[in-house]
Amino acid sequence: MRYPLFPWLLLLLSLPAQARELKPADIITLSNGDIHHGTVIQEYFELHTDFGLLRIPYARMAHLQNHGEDIQIITRNGDRLSGTLQQAQLSIMRLHDPGLPVPVSDIQSIEFGAWPLPRDSQPGADLITFNNGDRLRLRITTDPFMVRHHNGLQLLALARMDSLDIEVGDDSDSPPAIMVRFNGETAPLSGRLMNSRIEGRAYKQSLTIPLSIIERVRPKQYHRTQTWLERQGPPYLRDHFRDGTPGPELIILRGGHYERGDRQGDGDGDEQPTSLIRLEKPFAIASHEVSFAEFDRFCESTRHSKPDDGGWGRGRRPVINVNWEEAMAYTRWLSEQTGEHYRLPTDAEWEYAARGGSASRYWWGNENDRIHANCTDCGSPWDGEKTAPVGRFTANPFGLHDMLGNVWEWVADCYHDRFADAPSDGSALEKPGCGKRVIRGGAWSFPSKEMRVANRWRDFPSRRSDDTGFRVVRELHYD
Repeated sequence: MRYPLFPWLLLLLSLPAQARELKPADIITLSNGDIHHGTVIQEYFELHTDFGLLRIPYARMAHLQNHGEDIQIITRNGDRLSGTLQQAQLSIMRLHDPGLPVPVSDIQSIEFGAWPLPRDSQPGADLITFNNGDRLRLRITTDPFMVRHHNGLQLLALARMDSLDIEVGDDSDSPPAIMVRFNGETAPLSGRLMNSRIEGRAYKQSLTIPLSIIERVRPKQYHRTQTWLERQGPPYLRDHFRDGTPGPELIILRGGHYERGDRQGDGDGDEQPTSLIRLEKPFAIASHEVSFAEFDRFCESTRHSKPDDGGWGRGRRPVINVNWEEAMAYTRWLSEQTGEHYRLPTDAEWEYAARGGSASRYWWGNENDRIHANCTDCGSPWDGEKTAPVGRFTANPFGLHDMLGNVWEWVADCYHDRFADAPSDGSALEKPGCGKRVIRGGAWSFPSKEMRVANRWRDFPSRRSDDTGFRVVRELHYD
């Protein structure tokens, strides 16, 4: 059956002017393996999301992926949106067969040809990250925000905020807990958000977004107030898997000399005596704890059973309920997938990284006086209740997130109760028939005293817990 050309020509002419210029073809991959090159004739893509219907112009489209139950769209602005596509069929204009209708259910993916971004594109717009991993740039019109905290009610202007983290609890009638970071030197604020929703505009549409699906808000002012480290970024490294997808984000540390252990004199016996450690070899360590999303990929690849998330959610929350042996298995799998050598950090490497060049109890000083981490008395929305998504707290001077608090982290060493027994070169201590392994950093369910940089705990290598996870190290090639 042949389809008349006229209706598709009308649709093509209805696109914006830049959409009618000569450009690379869209690449449409079907679920049966067929690949078509042409132009998708669609002025708007209507995506039904968790916050309603969003009409995304064709000229903003970068990638469309069909996941079966839902469609994921990535835009030229960097938005990532999931939902149900309202169009049941798309039309492709090709050179030799310009009128080809294709059911959306038959499409696996679409790579859209390069376009100049529309004039109204605003890369500095406010950014909302959703709890399903989606993100949307928009202009937030809700301003100010009403917050209840220990001093009462307060109105906070959007212009003051650097970030707003939202944690919705099990009680849907209770206002969500929040953590606000401000521009400048003002201390972070923890409390309850009294607004019931966030309103804004994106793609020339008014949006009403319920708080229950929002994880984080980054106002556009953030882009003008980044620190030098945030602008320049620490020296980082990212390997790729065999299929070309990126591996964990790593921060390169050159190593050096430092004094390990309790320097303040109020720690436990196994933090003594302090000792000089010489880390002569550089290494790369993950910028955050291994997340559920990362560990679940390992489970799917190896058919390992997925650990329980405690009902708190998976995705970017740190993986929990994994024992030392499973953490080691993950590093071996990561090594196989990337062709590089991944492992757990040694006890000495972990403390060097956690200190971030400091000599104090915590990397930020000797007192737990601000919202720097997640513990029972840290002042965060997650205190004593659950883990926080990785990367929610300010990175230490080395660019590493969550070294203190959130979850205990397995390290490579067998537990020993005296630093005098540990190697001075920073390598891992091993013992025949090792019965306990070292964990570091404190957790959401422990007080701030237990997340001191020098503090050390131990656990059976076969034990799983909802307060224990891990991060990885990647060895570097050097001359």
